[in-house]
Amino acid sequence: MRNTARLLAALAGIALFGSLPASAQHLYRVDLFGGYSYMRYDSTTLGFRNDSNLNGGNVSIAWPSIYRGLGFVADASGNFGDELRIYNFMIGPQFSYRKFGFTFFGHGLYGKSRGRFDLPHQDIYGVHYSAYSSLGRDYAYGGGVDKPFLKPHLSLRIQVDYITSDTFGTTQSNIRASTGIVYRWGKK
Repeated sequence: MRNTARLLAALAGIALFGSLPASAQHLYRVDLFGGYSYMRYDSTTLGFRNDSNLNGGNVSIAWPSIYRGLGFVADASGNFGDELRIYNFMIGPQFSYRKFGFTFFGHGLYGKSRGRFDLPHQDIYGVHYSAYSSLGRDYAYGGGVDKPFLKPHLSLRIQVDYITSDTFGTTQSNIRASTGIVYRWGKK
């Protein structure tokens, strides 16, 4: 399974970057995104009573049109609660489509997730916390929409992703919603 995933990732990389010389005229810009992120985290798999509501931030850098709407994105987020912190670092292909003044996009991402939670325990000396941390793989499928508001460089983004994380020896299914500002760097 791992070898198949690595082979597919290598072939996708060769296909994306192998087409760069032929489509250099499309490499006119880079999209930089930053904003607020909310994650509904499946913490019941870790022994918590309910799912966790985590707040944080999401940043990404994308090359949105390497070839006819097909591009590449690198995405990172950090979401935090009282006892739980989740970090996601993912990359993958992204397809963008412009219609009615909006840019719609969808992506499939793969990467790593770092989870950390603190469990309180009490002894005769007071309340103490034990920290547990795990690094696992991440898969995300999602997309969103950008609406320019200061043409041509700034847009408002709304993005939703379904993230599956394998950390702490179990699988969590999570929803992440992000909103923020996109800065388009480069010429049209």
